[in-house]
Parts: sequence; structure tokens; C-alpha cells
Amino acid sequence: MGERYQVETIPPFTELGEGPHWDIATQSLYYVSLSNGLIYRWDYAEQKVYGASIDGVQEASFIIPVKGHRECFVVGDMNRVTVIRWDGRSGKAAVWRELVTTDPKVAHNRLNDGKADPWGRLYFGTMLKEQLGDPFTKGTGHLYRYCDRTKKLVEQERNLFISNGLAWNRQTNKFYFVDSGANEIKEYDIDLEGNFTNGKTWYDFKVNGKSPGYFCDGMTIDVEGNLYVAMFDYYKVLKISPEKKILQEIKIPAQQVTSVAFGGPNLDELFVTTAAKLVREPQKDPAGALFRITGLGVKGLPMNEVVLEL
Repeated sequence: MGERYQVETIPPFTELGEGPHWDIATQSLYYVSLSNGLIYRWDYAEQKVYGASIDGVQEASFIIPVKGHRECFVVGDMNRVTVIRWDGRSGKAAVWRELVTTDPKVAHNRLNDGKADPWGRLYFGTMLKEQLGDPFTKGTGHLYRYCDRTKKLVEQERNLFISNGLAWNRQTNKFYFVDSGANEIKEYDIDLEGNFTNGKTWYDFKVNGKSPGYFCDGMTIDVEGNLYVAMFDYYKVLKISPEKKILQEIKIPAQQVTSVAFGGPNLDELFVTTAAKLVREPQKDPAGALFRITGLGVKGLPMNEVVLEL
């Protein structure tokens, strides 16, 4: 297959770019710099990035709009999920309220990736805080669903290394989930309450049981059920078919590829976040930039807002 796609670099260079979310209402891409708690909005019409810090927030692991509340977003911060207010333009955002915190017994973990499912339910995962040990070898992480009706966290999975990409296939009623430490994608069935059942390894990136030197990170899905997986330390996004075949390797001019999301007016542009942070080796520009990929000839599914009673 010829490489007919184009890659555009969008500064600023984030320390740890993550969590891209395309918002149809504002025709904007929201994303975060996880490690220093910054949030961003790339305005499609203006072709301009707006950034903000959030008072009282140390880390921002994801940002997801709240349905029906234009300036409210759900943001992960260390051991809690907050609801923030941001107008999308000013350099400061504020925590409106705390939505939920994880159990103090697992205070050694921090939040990582999070998304809303097609029904507006919030899911997010955790991993061991890096300063407390190696999350690639210590599986202390959990995967949670937040139930707004009961205001409780429901544990979906445990003993995870690094909770990462989440994707739902509504047509087949399957949920796909990346554990970066295990370097695999898992597949689950979904019941009516949103619980995951029958979990199994769907795609294993290890070679003969060992890491190939790169690992899977954030993930999204297109209308045909193909998964797009950010590959950290590999300069690539992989397109994997429902039959588990690698259909395409999308090359990214940054080594530490962290996450992906479809966006644009027709949902046919792929946005890719990357990290400039020193993880294994020093990074050079354009590491940390947001990348916009056009010409892929595919279309993504709309991303979901979180449904909350505020």
C-alpha cells in the first residue's frame, strides 16, 4: 500500500502529550500534558492551540467534555477525578468539584488513560506511580467504571501494569483495552450495566514472551472496527484489523507516540499525541508535538462525552 497520507506538526511541544479527544460541538481537539498538569484545545477553524493550567491540579491524565455543559470537563489528577471549568481560551482553568477518588489503600497508584463509553459512562485505569517503582514489573493497576447513579467506583479489572488505550466496538459489543506493561491488547464482552466479562488477550506485541523494545499505548477505533494503536518508542501508529492483521504502519516523526483520536469535520483525520519527556533516551524536536494525519481514507467513530448529573 502506498503512503498517501500527510503528516502535519502542531506545536507546542508537550512534556507528556496524552488523551486526545475530538469535540464535535466546538470542532476542537482537547488533549493534555499529563506530567505537568496542562490542558490544551486545538481550534480547527482558527488552526490555533490554546493552553491552560488548572489551579490545584498536579497532573492531567485525560480531559473529556461533560455532556450538556459546554465549559465543564472531567480531568484525571493523581488519585482523583475532578470536574473543571474552562472557557477553552484563557490560560487558567479551575476545579469546580471533585467527582470521585480512588481507595486510599491504593494511594501508590495514579490515574492514567480514561474515556467515556458510547453510553456516557466514565472508565479510567491506574498504574503504579513511577517514583515508587517500575510499573512495567509491578502490576498494581486497576481499571474502573464510575457509576454516576450510585456515585461509586466499580472495579473492572486488577493486577494491571500500565492501564492505557480504551476502545469500544458497539456493533460487536466488545471492549478493547491496552496494558502497556504486559504489551498487549485485551478484549472483553460488555453487559448491560457496563461491566466487562470474558477478558482475554486479543493481540500480544511481545516476541517470544519478551518486549520488542517498544510498547502499545493509547488507542482508537474506526467505523470498520480497525484499531489504531500508538506505539511508544517506535515512531508509529499501527492499524490492526478485527482479524488481528496489521494493515498499515503510520509513521510519526517522534519516537514516543502516546495516543490517537479521529477528528476533523468528517472524522477522517487522525490526531496523534507524543511526549518530549525523557523516558529512556533524550528526545529531539518535534517530540511532544501534536500531529495531524490526513489522507488515510478512513473514518473514525464520534468520541463520547461523559454523562453526569451536575
